[in-house]
Formats: sequence, structure tokens, C-alpha cells
Amino acid sequence: MIVATPLTPREAILCGLLADLFGVPRVAPGDSFVRLGGDSIIAVQLVGAARKAGLRIGVRDVLTQPDVAALAAVARTATTAGTRTGDGDGAGPLPPTPIMHWLRERGGPADHYHQYVVVRTPAGLTHERALTVIQALLDRHDALRLRRTAPGGALTDHLVIQPVGAVRAESALTRVSTEGLGPSDTAPLVRREVEAARDRLSLGDGAVLQAVWYDAGPDRPGRLAMVINHMVVDGISWRVLTGDLATAWEAVSAGRPPRLDPVPTSFRRWAGLLAAEASTARRAAELPYWTDTVRPGSLRLADRPLDPGQDLEERAGHHAVTLPAGITGPLLTEVPERLNADVNEILLTGLALALAEHRHHHAPGGASGVLVDLEGHGREELFEDADVSRTVGWFTSIFPVRLELGRFDARDVRAGGPTVGAALERVKEHLRGIPDKGIGYGLLRHLHPAAGPELAGAATAEIGFNYLGRFTGDRERDWHILPEYGARLDSVTPGMPMAHVVEIGAITLDSPDGPVLRADWTWATGAVGEAAVHGLAESWFRMLTALLTRARRPDAGGPTPSDVALSSIGQDEIDDLEAALEAF
Repeated sequence: MIVATPLTPREAILCGLLADLFGVPRVAPGDSFVRLGGDSIIAVQLVGAARKAGLRIGVRDVLTQPDVAALAAVARTATTAGTRTGDGDGAGPLPPTPIMHWLRERGGPADHYHQYVVVRTPAGLTHERALTVIQALLDRHDALRLRRTAPGGALTDHLVIQPVGAVRAESALTRVSTEGLGPSDTAPLVRREVEAARDRLSLGDGAVLQAVWYDAGPDRPGRLAMVINHMVVDGISWRVLTGDLATAWEAVSAGRPPRLDPVPTSFRRWAGLLAAEASTARRAAELPYWTDTVRPGSLRLADRPLDPGQDLEERAGHHAVTLPAGITGPLLTEVPERLNADVNEILLTGLALALAEHRHHHAPGGASGVLVDLEGHGREELFEDADVSRTVGWFTSIFPVRLELGRFDARDVRAGGPTVGAALERVKEHLRGIPDKGIGYGLLRHLHPAAGPELAGAATAEIGFNYLGRFTGDRERDWHILPEYGARLDSVTPGMPMAHVVEIGAITLDSPDGPVLRADWTWATGAVGEAAVHGLAESWFRMLTALLTRARRPDAGGPTPSDVALSSIGQDEIDDLEAALEAF
């Protein structure tokens, strides 16, 4: 009889937290975070949950330790000494962040630039209880009280976080009866009311959140649409907010006032830290790296540059594709583990291969690289006493990467051969060489007076890529996001200029068959043709399948320079060492 080794206290905490995050019955100490399907966004959530449970770990620890037992071994006891809470410094003037400056330069109607989700609400919810739940969010999360006190100036002028209580739920919640309506009648009503809520958003009035409760009757679950100005919300924020909706409801339904967990670092304090960081010597030292990245000479897809007066979001083309669960599941678990890469590296390698195929067929002999703007979660571990895992706000970092396309051999790619392995090595090593995961680019580009103009005049990326991570959970559970109402979070804002010629928004959603990868391709129809975009979308999924084929080959895997401690070792030396070991 085999007796299981008892879990250490730290292992028990981490296993329980991971089981909750992934929505699975049990996680064992020998389980790998990557094998479970983890990504950097879920890693941020785990870091915050662990700190609340008394353990201090870093995102890098979560992503690099081989299993939960190893992660527990490097975990430290979290202390409150020296840790600040955002309760005292959340209100007041807000220094604009790099992403806010990016939106200002983009132009368009910022009042209505929004994201939204629709969640399931419990039977028994009443209007009064819904108000109490929404008020708990408004009072806990400072960014939801953002206001522009001088709307006539630039978007980034005169931003203020109002004090607790300044925004009332009565002004933010609308009730719509859907009693007796079926799904086919409810869906268009949801879309119409979401658009109406979008039009009620106003930075000048401090109305950055509008919620619509679709009341299906006292004995039936309803729906709640949360429509929030993008200036104060991002992908991780939605995870915080939906979790807090459930926490607030648990208290309210039991007759208790809701008490949401504290926010260790306020959004306003984080913005101030970024402003100070932009002028440091370590950021100035990055400028040569970024000027080299945006040098001229990259593959172009468009027939002409973007025209902000013509290429608007409401005129864009749209193409949604879904990778089946049978491929998505192992792509998120088996492939990263076998190929020593994270999910973003896998997805971007597939995109690089798709672009290499495009060049092979349409622009042979063209540029060897392509510029792509990546969106990161932006919650990097830059400051020792800052914890933004529970902070609601727009933290997104946008930074350019230059993907080297290399040689394309269609037959070798289909077989998951060396062409695929070489592409992964290039992409992985390049991404891991980016300083602080790219957050410095925005600091220099938008907050540094000397570096900003230099970077502003450089080449721009035609392609934007954003992977929002994996949303886990049971859609039959109250307060869970319902993907059928929009899985990408971002929505069309009339009058908003497109940021890129082609934009790719990807997300992983749980389905009855397992996780599926959904990608929304959006493009400026006057600058690039539909056939080209559809071809790239199909090619990307073929290349992701080729990466799965590569991972299942006996000669797959193997370390690259970033996987070993001795950074002076190059890829050729690693390959020679592997070959020598295989000879024994």
C-alpha cells in the first residue's frame, strides 16, 4: 500500500489556491503550474491570493518553478511590516500613466472607450441588493471613481480620483426586466442596453461604470452587464471585480454588510511610482534597445498607412476563429512543458511562422523581420513594497517587438521539424531579452521628455497582439462571465480610430469539451484586404498545430540559453552538448 506524503502547510495553501483558480477539484504538490494551463495573468492572481494567505512569492517564481512543491519551497512568509495599503492614498490628483497618454495620442471619443462583460446573477437578487453590491465595488476600488475635472483640456489633464462615497450606485445601475423572455429575445436586448450604457459613460461627470441588471424574475438567474470606461479597467481588473461581486453577494445574501478585501497598493500610488521611474537611469539605459527595435525595415502588410479619419473601429473588418479543445488543451499545457516555453512564447511563435509563410508566398525576398505591438498586463514587480494584484485600473503596457521570420519550409513545418524549433528559439530568446517585459518602452515613449520625441518619430507596428489569458470557471456559477455576450472584453467605440492595421485579440475560455482558444481578428478594410487577413488567421492556427506536432516528436524540447544559469552559453554550444549527451 502506497501512503501519500503529507502536504506541508505551504504546499496545502498553494494547492488549494491553484485548485480555486483553475476550477479543478484537486491540485497535488507534484503538479506543474504550466501543465495546469497557467499563464502570466493567472500567475499575478496566484501571487495576490498567496499574499493574502500569508505567503510571499513572485510571478517569476510561479512561472519558473517546476512544480507546486518547488514553489512552496521558495515561498517566504508575507509580513505586513513596510507594506502600505491603498486605503489612505487612493483619492486625489492622478498622474496620467503611459497607456493613458497612448490613448490621448490615438484620439477619438475617450468618454465612450470601454470594455464590458456580462455575468450570471443569482436567483433572489433584488434591486436593493444589487445596489449594495455595486456600491461595495465603487467604494473599494478607487479607479471606479475617476473624474476629469476640466473636460475641455487634453485627455490626460486634470484627472482626479474622488473620495469614497462620491459615486453612488443609484447613478450607476439600471434595471431591465427580462421576465418571460427566452435567450433569443434576451441577447439583442443585452446588446442594445450595453450600447445605451456605453453612451452614459462620462469622464467629466465621473461616470466610468454603468451596470445593467437584466432581471429575469425572483426565481430565475438573471444577467448583469458591467460597462466600464477602459481608462480604469483591464483584463486582470475584471477578474478582481467578478470575484468581488461574488464576495459582496455572499455577505449581502446572508444579511451582512459587504466587506471586500483591502487593496494593498492604490492605482494612484502606482501611477506616481511609474512617473518617478520614468526618469531613472536604468530606464534611460534602455533607450538604445528600443531605438534599435523600431529601426526602419520590416515586413509591411498594408497598402497604405492608417488614416485616423477613415480607419475607424466601426468600419473595421471582423473575423472570429476558434481552435478546438482537442488542440487548445495540449497547446496550453503539454506544449509549453515539452518545449520549455510559456504560452505567450508559443502563441507568438505561431504568429511569426504565419507571417513567414505570408512573406514566402506574397513578398519573397522581403524584410526579414516584422514589428508587432504586444500588450502586456503591465503589473510588473518593479517596486519592492507594491502589490497591485488586487488593484483595479488600466495597467496595460504596449511595446514593440521585432519578430525575425527566418526561412520557411512548408513541408518541414507540417511535420513539426527543425523549422518550427528554430522559430521558437528565436522568438523565445528575443522575448526573454526584453527589459522588464517591455514596461520601460511606455515610460520612455510617454513620460520621458527627451526619449519620447525620438521614439515617436520611429517606425510603427502594423500588427497589434493581445492575449488576455485564460478565464476559468463554471458558466452555471453565479457571477461568472458569460462568454456568449462577448469574449474579448473590448467593444467597438464609434468614432474611435484604429490603433493598428491588423489587431489580434485572443482569449482562452472553458467549454464543455475543455479550454478553447478564441481569436478575434480586426483590420482596417481600406488598408489591407479581407483575404490576406483570413489567410493569416488560418495560417496562425496551422502553425500552432505544428507546434503541438513538434512538442510530440521525440527530438523536441531541449534548453535554450535563457533556460540555463550560465548566460554566456550560446545556442550552438547547447546543441553540441545535447548531441554529445545523446551519444552515450
